[in-house]
Amino acid sequence: MYKRQIEYHNFFSSIEEKFTKSPAGGESLNDLKKRLGDFMYETNSKHQGKNILIVTHEYPVWLLQALASGFDIRQSAFLRGEEEDFINTGDTQNLDFVELPHNELYEVDLHRPFIDGVSFPCSCGKEMKRVPEVFDTWYDSGSMPFASQHYPFENKKEFNKKGSSLFPADFIAEGQDQTRGWFYTLLVLGTALFKKSPYKNVVVNGIVLAEDGQKMSKRLKNYPDPSIVINTYGADAMRFFLMSSPVVHAEDLAFSEKGVDEVMKKVIMRFKNVVSFYELYAQKSNDPEKLSEESSQTNKFQISNVKNVLDKWILARLNQLISEVTLGLEKYELDRASRLIIDFVDDLSTWYLRRSRDRFKGDDAEDKEQALLTTQYVLREFSKVIAPFMPFVAEEVFQKVKGASDLESVHLTSWPQEIKPASPLGGGKKENIIEEMTEVRRLVSLGLEVRAKVNIKVRQPLAELKIKNEKIKNEDFFLLIKDEVNVKKVTLVENLSAEVELDTNITPELKEEGMVRELMRAIQDMRKKKGLQPSDMVTLVVSTDEQGKKLIEKCKGEISKVTGLKNIEFTEVEGEKIKIEEIYLSFDLK
Repeated sequence: MYKRQIEYHNFFSSIEEKFTKSPAGGESLNDLKKRLGDFMYETNSKHQGKNILIVTHEYPVWLLQALASGFDIRQSAFLRGEEEDFINTGDTQNLDFVELPHNELYEVDLHRPFIDGVSFPCSCGKEMKRVPEVFDTWYDSGSMPFASQHYPFENKKEFNKKGSSLFPADFIAEGQDQTRGWFYTLLVLGTALFKKSPYKNVVVNGIVLAEDGQKMSKRLKNYPDPSIVINTYGADAMRFFLMSSPVVHAEDLAFSEKGVDEVMKKVIMRFKNVVSFYELYAQKSNDPEKLSEESSQTNKFQISNVKNVLDKWILARLNQLISEVTLGLEKYELDRASRLIIDFVDDLSTWYLRRSRDRFKGDDAEDKEQALLTTQYVLREFSKVIAPFMPFVAEEVFQKVKGASDLESVHLTSWPQEIKPASPLGGGKKENIIEEMTEVRRLVSLGLEVRAKVNIKVRQPLAELKIKNEKIKNEDFFLLIKDEVNVKKVTLVENLSAEVELDTNITPELKEEGMVRELMRAIQDMRKKKGLQPSDMVTLVVSTDEQGKKLIEKCKGEISKVTGLKNIEFTEVEGEKIKIEEIYLSFDLK
């Protein structure tokens, strides 16, 4: 007998399987439960109000308790637990039994037709039963705007007055599959009762599909686990990926983890790198607290007389961003508003910060402070702009750049307002700085294309770049082109055959300057590989010939300042054979 029990239990992989699987010549627990249910309901109807003694085995005791509670298979298995026996031999249990609306497996089911058998005594002396008529359940959903406010028993005046805050709603949001259900019944009931639409705007999302375009399926496992994606890239990356996609415009989206990864790398990490750069130099400021407080007060910042063209441009871009994102959100065009943020991060990182690096490191204290003030102001206001799109990143950045007078959280602040620099670009005439900077970048791109065609690296200075242009009027823009293309001068020529013309003749003086720049680049690369901070001063050990030594000696001051060197030593031993100490760098200039 014991052997037969072991064979029976080994036949099943789980206790739940015993309900649906039966051994040869035997029955499943569902079969047993049906027999027990028939017995209980028949016995209860014959012996109403009486105590009944049932003598039986362990499994029937367990299933009778589950049956009396209307449990399904999972609940029944949980009731039994992992103990060897549900009840010991000779023990007793009370079974409180009340007839419940149930399906054929005696699981509680409150739907028709099972609920039809339930009745209650009424205080009026009659019997209460379910009415046979069935209302479309969409009627309940369509009644939501006024039913949730207990209209017309409460809030009747508020609903009916002009400009009510309760009705109609500013917007409703649901999936595309709801257009013939909820949207429709909302509209029908709203117009029938109040003669107007119950909502002003509709936000409709499409369906998120697997990367291959099929519906996501647990069975096919054709999509990544959302919790793993969020843990890997962060909730903000996932959120921004979806908000910037066509899915917010009722279009289907083939979900790609690569898209979330791209948001993380090209938007979030790039933005955080700007913040880290700012933090590094803000800590070196003469008065970080004053810097923080002045930037957090808009009035003080407005009268700070912004002079640098890059500061003016990034503030103009911030104004433009605030204006266009506001418009996008007011029109409920979430994807349009999101994509504007991507472009701004690119401008902030790859143009403003990159072109301003020397200002943060330079000796001009006033210009350095203005760069810090501008950067902090932009970061703080930008964190407010991205708060609805990337709430966690926005809060993290806001906490790093806010001033003492700022509110505790970015999510408690008001929506940002535009700020206009005090001094217009160029003096009396107000030029379109954004349009002109766009033209500057276009001309720079053309100049760099010419360099690439003749295979001259950007670090090699050239004598002249000639340009044909009518949009750029300010000298500051020409200085940007000059630095970016790395030429000694930029000349405006009206009758130029092409838009740009680059003098590619490299004189010995230009070649020497190029070699110095190559050396400085190599030093910076070695510093990075060794994990050195900008404040770490190191010694450079160089293996070179006499000509190289003279060149380095000639430019020693510039090289040391740019690359953070406390000393430069020379050796005749090959660079790769030098025993390099931890703080030493070596470079072979032969």
